[in-house]
Amino acid sequence: MKMPTINLKKLKLPKIKVYGIDVIKNFLFFFFYIILILIIIATILAPSVKLFKKTKKEYFLAKNQFETIQKQYQKTSQELNSLKDKNQKIINALTRKFDINNFKLFAKEYMKIKSIKKLKTEPYKEKFIKTSYLIEANIKSPKDFYDFIDASKNYKNLIRIYFPFNFVKNDKDINLTFKIDVYNLKNKLNAEEKAH
Repeated sequence: MKMPTINLKKLKLPKIKVYGIDVIKNFLFFFFYIILILIIIATILAPSVKLFKKTKKEYFLAKNQFETIQKQYQKTSQELNSLKDKNQKIINALTRKFDINNFKLFAKEYMKIKSIKKLKTEPYKEKFIKTSYLIEANIKSPKDFYDFIDASKNYKNLIRIYFPFNFVKNDKDINLTFKIDVYNLKNKLNAEEKAH
């Protein structure tokens, strides 16, 4: 059996005219025009859509990383503030300048200070400065001095009292000689010295 063949030359489009316009030809032109416009739009938009998807993916990745880092920052900040609050007394003690008159007033309850002599100031570890003082005082009994040592933990500066102590008994009192170190933050002390 022989397949029928279609002769394209004989194939003609029917002509339908409305007000002198060939409707089928115009419909075909319009259809090809729409297809052409869609192809042009697709070729122009395809890279933009790809770029948008890539940018969107990068944005959400960066947003996720930012939120993770922000949570870590907030957690660390809370821990730091908690530590700061817990150690506020020590921080304040390290930032205050040592006042000899105030120290005499503090020690007055336990002893009568005759003299406070500054010996030397030197760096202590990396961030601190240690200033040594030699103190001569009179006390009524050694217990007064040991009460002073206990009370010095609550003094407004961070001080360290050195052993041994030199006790010498005289008529009514005991002459006492001892050494203390006062600790400050290095940068804070330097800033105060420059200001004065």
